Amino acid sequence: MTKDIPPSPSSRDEIILRLFELFRRAGYEGVSIGEISRATGLGKSSLYYHFPGGKADMAAAVVAFAKQWMDAHVFATLRGPGPLKDRVAAMLTAIGALYDGGAAPCLVASMMLSRGTSPSEADVGALIRDWIDAVATALRESGISANEAGERAAAAIITIEGALIVARATERLDIFRDAIERVRKILMA
Repeated sequence: MTKDIPPSPSSRDEIILRLFELFRRAGYEGVSIGEISRATGLGKSSLYYHFPGGKADMAAAVVAFAKQWMDAHVFATLRGPGPLKDRVAAMLTAIGALYDGGAAPCLVASMMLSRGTSPSEADVGALIRDWIDAVATALRESGISANEAGERAAAAIITIEGALIVARATERLDIFRDAIERVRKILMA
């Protein structure tokens, strides 16, 4: 086996992880079935066995995976017990890991690049809306007014996502790290 062809994944979860990386780096339109086959090490028939609806099913599985990840590592953390400061810190740590300190792209941004082409577009957008809602809910539960909580939550996610794009474009990961600290201040002000 050559180094260009990865070993075939042994489970559907492993396939979805590889698809996640592909879709978040190139978006829905930017990935062909041939590229998916090469990246997963699976032939087209094997891919269609796991995803009978083709690329649309693959995208849906990736979005479902992203939602499960956000539920487990971000939303549950924000809903969990403990002081708001600790819950925000845990969320920011998880997001820092998800985005590899600013080096890895955002699935939502990549999938939304060619609007109207991804069958999972509404679900992808829901990830951001749900994230803003989860942050706002945590802030409200800590005694911040609904308006203020909503504004801070939106500002936090805009800061994170914007910094991610700028950090990647300029190859300056410090921009992302600094933004994470600004978000901490925005949420804890």
